[in-house]
Amino acid sequence: CAKVARYAERLYHPDRLMHPLRRTGAKGAGQWQQISWDDALDEIAEAFVKAEVKNGSEAIWPYFYAGTMGWVQRDSIERLRHAKRYSGMYATICTTLAWTGYIAGTGRLAGPDPREMAKADLVVIWGTNPVNTQINVMTHATRARKERGAKIVAVDIYHNGTMQQADLALCLRPGTDGALACAVMHVLFRENLADRDYLARYTDCPDELEAHLQTRTPAWASAITG
Repeated sequence: CAKVARYAERLYHPDRLMHPLRRTGAKGAGQWQQISWDDALDEIAEAFVKAEVKNGSEAIWPYFYAGTMGWVQRDSIERLRHAKRYSGMYATICTTLAWTGYIAGTGRLAGPDPREMAKADLVVIWGTNPVNTQINVMTHATRARKERGAKIVAVDIYHNGTMQQADLALCLRPGTDGALACAVMHVLFRENLADRDYLARYTDCPDELEAHLQTRTPAWASAITG
């Protein structure tokens, strides 16, 4: 992920915060007083206790992700969460929505080898920004472009780094990509580009899906997606 590509630079930066500080002035004034680790931990623990007494233990949400990639620094917070009955968290903010949706649609989290993207004639990057967050994806996509003349299509709701590098960038109104998906499937069925043998063997209700999509034309979708 490009957002965390400068770990070492931050870790050894001379301005890195090395001691706990307590704010002594107004927020934003930049006025701080160095305090001991014991005092800092006491302040945090007291704030937890006050929140728990006032609003119940679930008022506290120990949030973490893979910033340090370490068991002690990252996952040990789960012991505090369970012991104190603080609010739980299902997996991560970064991937849980995608994983859950994928499993709901396919039954399991599985897919092709991502390196196969490099062998594609068309790479569609839908709802993710790999230029900034998945360098490995862009490595394979750009290889397909250089070696095979593949086109890259990006679908998103704002002009991020991936949209700027795409051959075709489709910027949709937020929450409307389902309409675009229906229109794409409409065209696949209408132009006899859908693999009907594959659909009959591996999917549920392909005929009903085709019937449902007959009115979901690109013109219908564009009125929704913008």
